[in-house]
Amino acid sequence: MIYDVNTYIGHWPFRKIRNNTPEELVKKMDEVGISVACVSSVHSVFYKDAMEGNTELAEETRPYKDRLLPFAIINPLYPAWKKDFLTCIEKMNMKGLELYPYYHRYDLNCPEAVELVRMAGDLGIPVHLPCAIVNVRQRHWMDTNENLNIGQVERLMELCPDTDIIITNGPSEQIAAKLKKATQGRKGKVFYDFARVEVFPVRGQKTNFQALVEAAGVDRIVFGSCLPFQYAEPQMVRLNQMGLKDEDMEKILYKNLQTLLTEKK
Repeated sequence: MIYDVNTYIGHWPFRKIRNNTPEELVKKMDEVGISVACVSSVHSVFYKDAMEGNTELAEETRPYKDRLLPFAIINPLYPAWKKDFLTCIEKMNMKGLELYPYYHRYDLNCPEAVELVRMAGDLGIPVHLPCAIVNVRQRHWMDTNENLNIGQVERLMELCPDTDIIITNGPSEQIAAKLKKATQGRKGKVFYDFARVEVFPVRGQKTNFQALVEAAGVDRIVFGSCLPFQYAEPQMVRLNQMGLKDEDMEKILYKNLQTLLTEKK
């Protein structure tokens, strides 16, 4: 069984993307052995009103509710963000909150963002912070040049100590090491994926994945494919090269994320 923390549906404005409808995404999940995936709408990143994309997401994923768990994308600087967030969680039954400050152009430590993340913590909703959607080297000239600001994340963790946070699609071993001190003493947990973490040793040195385990612990690592923007198969290769015990592999493949999404807060 595999629980995937990071997938998308919707049209990407900068190039054609395949497997970006719920039907196609689930078919691809079946091909690579992914059982359940958290999914958000690319449209919510780019629509002026992100809620329109969330509404589409709720409608389109409804037939796949056992496979696709919708995550709401909210822009805390947009009017009615609070009402929209509560609608997503309480009426649309979305399972997580996803933030894109580098697309929506706000500081994660601004009062509105802090209030939103605290609300998520109060409701037992995890906050997903992707470092990027696509690699900066692959971006269209009209796309943003920014990625997630880890300094702002560190301060956000201090301001919102009760909120669970998931950080994906970045140099997780470096981020986990930087945030290790800020993570200590928080009620909220901090999780990382390994989509951009090297698992092959170089000249006998420890791997970046081993560094991630040392910084975060096996209990705080989750699987994230970034489908359909990235191939899922390389993640499977990484899994085969980790050399983990079966118990630890199960935690990373599904137990850590499954527990986060289902435990009562």
